[in-house]
Amino acid sequence: MPDTRCDGFVALDAQLEAALRETGERATTIVAGRGEPFEVSPDTLKTLHKVIHGLASGNEPLLTTTESTDLLGVSRPYLTRLLKTGKIPYLKKGNRHLVPAGSLQEFKARRDQRLEQLDRLANTEP
Repeated sequence: MPDTRCDGFVALDAQLEAALRETGERATTIVAGRGEPFEVSPDTLKTLHKVIHGLASGNEPLLTTTESTDLLGVSRPYLTRLLKTGKIPYLKKGNRHLVPAGSLQEFKARRDQRLEQLDRLANTEP
């Protein structure tokens, strides 16, 4: 039985690879689903490709701290504190910190949920 999810990652991986070849170091516009087009930087496109490529090959992608900060939209010192305090798991290879993409997604989901809760509390009338 074919794995349609894996097939989807393989197809998306090929599309992202082609986009990287075509755009080089220029920003590019992408559309997700039926959403509005949005522009992504070359570094963001490379990170997205790395994540999708890992998923297409059946491995969990490991991201550098630079790629991780780009994905989360945080500063490098803040990410380093999150790693050192154990809020985001990571692997150390030599002097490099490698962060599993799944760990970043879990952290981002928890962070977004907390922000939504704070927003609801702030908008509640006393």
